[in-house]
Amino acid sequence: MKSYGTGRTAVITHGVQTVADHWAEVANRLPGRTLVPNRRGRGESVPIGDDYELATEVADLHRVLDQAGPEPVLIGHSYGGMIALLAAAERDDLAGLVLYDPTVPVDGPVTGDGLDVMRAALKAGDRDTAFATVLTRVVGEYPEDVEGFRTGDPAGWAGMLELIDSTYAELSALDRLAYDPSLLAKVTAPTWVIVGERSDREELVFGRAARALVDGIADARLVVLPGQGHVAHVADPDALADAIRPALKGF
Repeated sequence: MKSYGTGRTAVITHGVQTVADHWAEVANRLPGRTLVPNRRGRGESVPIGDDYELATEVADLHRVLDQAGPEPVLIGHSYGGMIALLAAAERDDLAGLVLYDPTVPVDGPVTGDGLDVMRAALKAGDRDTAFATVLTRVVGEYPEDVEGFRTGDPAGWAGMLELIDSTYAELSALDRLAYDPSLLAKVTAPTWVIVGERSDREELVFGRAARALVDGIADARLVVLPGQGHVAHVADPDALADAIRPALKGF
């Protein structure tokens, strides 16, 4: 678990294809103390496991929050936003909830037949195609940008391939989830739902999910990050930290 700063605590739960270190630039810009645990399947954390479900991640997150001190703020990104939402619906001690580009299946499976493509690719040992499928089918990257990543940053691309098995398990669990919108009424924490302007496209889940959460959570507001997509924590940590900071008032 990575820890930054001192004082009252925020906890960040990251998405697929990421590790705790990817959030260092944001965490260093936030007031108070920020904890960023590595979720299962990466870093010092335990393996995903054969019985992996979203409930597994929620239980892990509850253990972190229980140790975080009084009234923590919970921040979730992408798949981590779904985990954070489920955890927040089960707690009454959060000072705030921040969900950035949450991958919440408000209108059906997120990955859908993309999982079949990933499964076949992984079975054939073609991790490149499996990862490219995540980028195009879930994140919404354009094929030319995916190719630019592959050829322009070979080391970075190779690092992403090391996470693809965990990502397949995570996206499979997400598509198995029987999403119940009534859980939104159980969220009592003040909530900020952040969506990148470039993520807010009709073919992607992020904008639809963001608006459904704002409509269903009693105390929620929508924040659009101008010019940003799904990875503002890397592309523009200043802008993302600025968007998160109102949830940390008093830290």
